[in-house]
Amino acid sequence: MAPPVVRPVFGALARLRHARVFHPRGVLLRGTLETLTPGELPLPPSGPVVARLSKGAGLPGGMPDILGLALRIPTDDGPWDLTLASASARVLLRPATGWRRTMFSSLVPYRVAAGLRWILAEVDGPDGAALDDVDAVTVTCSAAKLTGPATPVARIALDTPLGDGERPSFDPMLHSPPGARLYPEWLSRLREPAYQGSRAGRR
Repeated sequence: MAPPVVRPVFGALARLRHARVFHPRGVLLRGTLETLTPGELPLPPSGPVVARLSKGAGLPGGMPDILGLALRIPTDDGPWDLTLASASARVLLRPATGWRRTMFSSLVPYRVAAGLRWILAEVDGPDGAALDDVDAVTVTCSAAKLTGPATPVARIALDTPLGDGERPSFDPMLHSPPGARLYPEWLSRLREPAYQGSRAGRR
């Protein structure tokens, strides 16, 4: 169980910066998903997707940062929110200088029907890290074990900005289908108070 101080601390930090504690500013885009490998993950054959591309520390302009990619994918069991970050070796955060060809990872695995799988992504987008340059990108998502080759599972084309009134709050703790659960469960219980505090602080 997470220490009781986690939620209020993250709530205070969110109120202080009037935004998320991490990834405070982002670009919201709408697009479509096409599943490439049915059955590997509980994904629809195709459908709409909403995404948020962001910088972890919120550093200005093209300064290197931990880049973030959040995806909301509708499934038969409700929305699935995936939050990925620029990484190396699938489990280590890594600052990136641009969006193009940077590897993104879920950092922890999901337990799916096939076993434990990390979700990875590669973005075809701007060479630099500036959010102002992000207006249309293509994302290739893959599923992978801790080592070995990754299996491409979906291609996502993002090209339509969301309207001013559309501000989805991506939360992998609240939104995941029964067939894909973050592992281990104790880590999910540890992370949830941080998400709760950040949500409450923004309100």
